[in-house]
Amino acid sequence: MSDVGVVDWHKFLVGVPLVAAPVTAPSFHQLDSVTNTYGKTTEDMKIIYTATANNVLAALNPKDGSIVLATLSGPGGATFRVFDGITGALRFEKCLHAPESGRHAEPLHLGTHVAFGPSGELYVLTEGHVVRRVDALTGIVHWTWASQDGLAILTNLVSTPSALFVVAFTRSSTTLSLHITVLEPQTGFVLRSQGVPSSVKHLHTYTVLSSSTFETNHPHVAWIENGLLRSFKLTVELDAKPAAVIFKRKMQRMAAYERILDLGLSLSGSTVAITDDGSATLLSLNRDNVEGIEVMAPANSNPEKDDEEITDSTWVGVLGEKAGEVIVGRVYWSHKINKIKVETLTSTPMTGAHPELNSAAFEIAFDTRTHGIIAHAALSCSTSILPSSLLFTTTSGTVQLWELGSNSRELWTREEALAAVVLSELVQLPEGQRNGGAVSRRDRESFFERLWRHVNDAKYLHGFIRRFLTGSYASTSVSASSASLTERFPIRDTFGLTQIIVAATVQGKIFGIDSGTGRIVWSRILGLGWAAEVGASVVPVKMFVFESEDATGDREAKGPEVIIVAQRRAENTLVDTVIFHIDALTGASATSSNPGIPQEDSNGLLQGFDIVPGPVVEAYLLSPPIDSPKKYATSVLLLDEFLQVYLYPSTPYTRATLRDLQPSLHFPLRTNADGVTRVLGHSIAPHHAGEYGAEGHDGERGFVAYATWTLGLPPDEVVRTMIPQIPGLVASLGKVLGNRTTLYKYLNPSLFILLTGPAPATVTMKKGRNCGLYVVDGVKGTVVYQVSLPTLPSKKKETGKESCDIKAALVENWLVYQYYDPDWAGAGLSKGWRLVSVELYEGSGIDEKTRSSDMTSFANDTIHVQAYEQAYVLPHAITAFAPTVTKFGITVKDLIVASRTHQIASIQRHLLNPRRPHRKITAQEQEEFLVSYEPVLAPDSRRVLSHIYEVANVQRIITSPTLLESTSLVFVYGLDMFLTRVAPSNTFDVLNENFNKVQLVLTVSGLALAIIFTKPMVQRKRLREKWYQ
Repeated sequence: MSDVGVVDWHKFLVGVPLVAAPVTAPSFHQLDSVTNTYGKTTEDMKIIYTATANNVLAALNPKDGSIVLATLSGPGGATFRVFDGITGALRFEKCLHAPESGRHAEPLHLGTHVAFGPSGELYVLTEGHVVRRVDALTGIVHWTWASQDGLAILTNLVSTPSALFVVAFTRSSTTLSLHITVLEPQTGFVLRSQGVPSSVKHLHTYTVLSSSTFETNHPHVAWIENGLLRSFKLTVELDAKPAAVIFKRKMQRMAAYERILDLGLSLSGSTVAITDDGSATLLSLNRDNVEGIEVMAPANSNPEKDDEEITDSTWVGVLGEKAGEVIVGRVYWSHKINKIKVETLTSTPMTGAHPELNSAAFEIAFDTRTHGIIAHAALSCSTSILPSSLLFTTTSGTVQLWELGSNSRELWTREEALAAVVLSELVQLPEGQRNGGAVSRRDRESFFERLWRHVNDAKYLHGFIRRFLTGSYASTSVSASSASLTERFPIRDTFGLTQIIVAATVQGKIFGIDSGTGRIVWSRILGLGWAAEVGASVVPVKMFVFESEDATGDREAKGPEVIIVAQRRAENTLVDTVIFHIDALTGASATSSNPGIPQEDSNGLLQGFDIVPGPVVEAYLLSPPIDSPKKYATSVLLLDEFLQVYLYPSTPYTRATLRDLQPSLHFPLRTNADGVTRVLGHSIAPHHAGEYGAEGHDGERGFVAYATWTLGLPPDEVVRTMIPQIPGLVASLGKVLGNRTTLYKYLNPSLFILLTGPAPATVTMKKGRNCGLYVVDGVKGTVVYQVSLPTLPSKKKETGKESCDIKAALVENWLVYQYYDPDWAGAGLSKGWRLVSVELYEGSGIDEKTRSSDMTSFANDTIHVQAYEQAYVLPHAITAFAPTVTKFGITVKDLIVASRTHQIASIQRHLLNPRRPHRKITAQEQEEFLVSYEPVLAPDSRRVLSHIYEVANVQRIITSPTLLESTSLVFVYGLDMFLTRVAPSNTFDVLNENFNKVQLVLTVSGLALAIIFTKPMVQRKRLREKWYQ
């Protein structure tokens, strides 16, 4: 435990807030008195509550942005949950209806609502037509009422001591009509139900205003009708008539209202209505009326301002410290000063007079190039503890809090987009230090350049002598990036433990993260290109790492680069493929050498290269052969929907690489013909460039992929996923047994895993083992290994999930997969999760060798394979797993797993050996380090890598080699991020930290001196012996 927090780090995330609905968007809440678990009471505490896209209910501390609570939730609407607001503990959970029977609405929160009764009871609206009264302490449902009007959708509940009002809308041919139902709170009996003469165009043009003072301020429904504001008072008799909103001050201009904003003030009797010219009107309850006052003119009402200088406003609202005081704000971006402008207006009620209005303005130096565009804002008024502050949520997933003042300052920033990573790779840093944006290299130095460098390095001689004498070398037990924390960019450490994690998120933002500390080194937002004018989204689909090499094939002074293949989906339904070329160390565009490729626009966004005018089917990294005599270069090969080949970068060297390697390129693709998904093997052949721009240059022939084989599957199975083999160096071609015989590994780099599932028509017709796992040769389509697996039982299915939950990985000759077995017929066997370990060997017996690593896939001996397999019972389901990878493949590979208990653990390879005997081991088997078979893989707390951390909802585990053959980096991402180091065979290539180098030097020096002094004495003794013999 001494290395906890030193060689690992954990980034606790909650996800990007859901800002589409006010009930899930971030908002400040004042807690008058809070008692923590230690019994200490905290006064005047503020908390930021939000629900996120990762299905998390979170509370943040506004002082530093730390997480107060984060609770994973389930599907909404069907399940009702009540949580403790401070600890996040689940008080009770109630299933109100079956998830599959729920109504789907747009927006998603439509038809769901919760109202708090005066005595603490809860009234819950679900499915858009069912209302229940639920006990807040026990979760008992006291009564249920369902609307019988199939054309009406219930939207809001308003609770008063005498009645429960149910607000609904019925749809006519062009508009919506308001309908009110009054229920008796104790019994749910219908007291009255009637329609209200109204014409509402959209649901965002109405609101419900209520107040805690029910005796003086009756609840009202306010809406926009033909550009005018109207309201209806809610009484038990429903005897009121729709009335126009009363304005305390005469309007300065006549403008039509177009929307009513819910700024979180409706429960306090206030809301804001916006006109078509951008002015704002504050609506407030006043006894039997809804009164309005124009509080803000349009932001561009100043004739000196140009309409193009500002963006659309984001509105905020909050209650003030005084009774009835309301603060309304407008947030927008000014292109003229490149800052965010915040304009607030405080309305303070005055007895017998118009409310007092006080305005204020602030400027915020917000970095829109790094964090994107403001998607939501929440305002907090000043208190005795915290000043006025503004919370931003951006389109790139950044959550940021600013203190408002004459010099507004940033308080904290959370990059919650990291909870939605879709692609990630670990990039090893190059040797040397960065100088002028290039990494100095030594393989192209002349003799005199090398001599001059050695002369300059002589100034470090004294340091070398000191390290040699004292042994003060680099250590693996300290943070790998402790020395580079002061540097802007990390540099490679002695053991290669510091790497750059390049992560691409679903929001279209790319991050460069220091693997040693978890700090964000750089971040970039992907530009939309031409689609910015019509609106679009950029979704990364593939990521490739280029080593220090350019498109000419020369290894020049360049750092590692990352290629991101993304699909740009415009709102006009057009889809095309874009490539982003990024310097992995700085995040800058790496296309500066090609003037024809865009780099950055005026807003600082990273612009891509439009390579395919349509969707891409697949993309591969085309690497030249190692130690090839020709000058080749690495490139990315892409296939469009017509199976035409595109290269990036397209240079004479990359085209020469494709032309020479084309006969040996084979790959499988998923196809969908006549509604049937199949797997087809493909190869590449030259053809003339067609109208779709297939790869051709200066009259050269382009290339196109064509089918070479088809994999036949049972009629009741469809293709789900194809998993490629994990690449890496192979240190040993066989395994020597205890009796000195050898099992030779079946090493075929063309293998891939194919996962199948039941066809939709057979899920209910056929029960049993109709999920499939196949290990297939990608060159000719030969099935090397296959197994039929059961589907998940219906009670285990989750909404939106497939019926086959199989996870698999293949490295060298080792296949590992997990599945759920619902029932076993054998004696002593039970249902549960199974982890199966399979090892593939050549031939059909011991000492049979077919040289699979050197053999062509078209040889007949490729099908001569024997498989050893063994199944183990898991105590918990695994969400992701991956084997460790080292530099030369010498170290034993352990399996890193992430369980549903939010733990990351390591399973030793010898425990997953499929040759473990079902009896007591012999002496020969003991030489192989075999242990007797045990069906259950019991959890070992000593092998838990995440120790005290909880790493939730893991999506992928990435292992990366270091310069130490014994050590591998493990990077885990999902909802949280976690990184650590593992040494499956211990650190055999590093001296122990307690090794005494000084003592060794003194001992060797003493022995050397003893030899020097005793050598003449021995020589004289031998001489005397010769004389006296």
